[in-house]
Amino acid sequence: DDLVLTLDTNVHYYLEKYVKEMADQFEAANGATGIVMDVKTGGVLGMVSYPNYDLNNYSEVSDARLKAAIEDGSASLADQQLRQWRNKALNDTYEPGSTFKILTLSAALEEGVVERSTTVECSGSITVMGQTIHCSNTSGHGHQTLKEATGNSCNPAFINCGLGLGTDTFYEYMRSFGLLEGSGIDLAGEATGIFASPENMTQLDLACYAFGQNFNVTPIALLAAQCACVNGGYLYTPYLVEEITDQDGNVVSKHDSTPIRQVVSEETSALVRDIMEYEVTSGTGKNGQVAGYRIGGKTGTADKVGGGVIVSFVCFAPAADPPVMVLL
Repeated sequence: DDLVLTLDTNVHYYLEKYVKEMADQFEAANGATGIVMDVKTGGVLGMVSYPNYDLNNYSEVSDARLKAAIEDGSASLADQQLRQWRNKALNDTYEPGSTFKILTLSAALEEGVVERSTTVECSGSITVMGQTIHCSNTSGHGHQTLKEATGNSCNPAFINCGLGLGTDTFYEYMRSFGLLEGSGIDLAGEATGIFASPENMTQLDLACYAFGQNFNVTPIALLAAQCACVNGGYLYTPYLVEEITDQDGNVVSKHDSTPIRQVVSEETSALVRDIMEYEVTSGTGKNGQVAGYRIGGKTGTADKVGGGVIVSFVCFAPAADPPVMVLL
């Protein structure tokens, strides 16, 4: 039998090329990953995990930094082989940071916690359960519209969204967005997210979760959820096998692209697209602009325990009715 895949060789080529270039240029200590997904089906058009390896000589460690660690004795050959073989897109979890804010935004809009006309104040920090949580702008963003608060990636604004939703409702949206059980992609070894249990979740946990910190997700599950925020609200199972055909070309089996559920309304989704387009034209995602294209996006910078950051960007185009979404 033959496998017919969703992968697009052109998309995958450029994804691999530029993920490598960026990871090398900025000396990303733990490598990088990128996924391009069909917004309306969950089909994976490209998926890259870096550092990479030669499929024809898979035991050889080819990445210079991985090899250096073997040579100086700080890591074994077996450890570095496992590092290069892992698919960071689905085998590993990470703290998403502010790219998660589009899920918080979608849930808050859907539940009526905020609306298009909502305005928020930012003094530069907010105190929850005696703990001060700072905004990226420590002097404060002042008076903002909802669109401006998202464009500024304002932590206090999204903490208020999370607290307004409440623990139970917030948790139900995480479940509805498919983050608690894994995406169900047709590949082996998918990890599952790491979250506090609902009964142990505090207001401080909720405040941090609202802007994408203190929990872990896989990139593939997060991107499927982000697609649901912009495609009219529908959560799809990510997949790579479009169909299987026999030697005569007859279809033996075909992927069913029926959505799992509708998480938010078409109206909410349209507003989220509009706000994310503002993020790229006028907010923290300005570097995502491409002349001649309407692009929506969201930046993310998550602080790691022990120092360092995880930098990410989610984007889609064209903004009005996007067929593709990318998480890097």
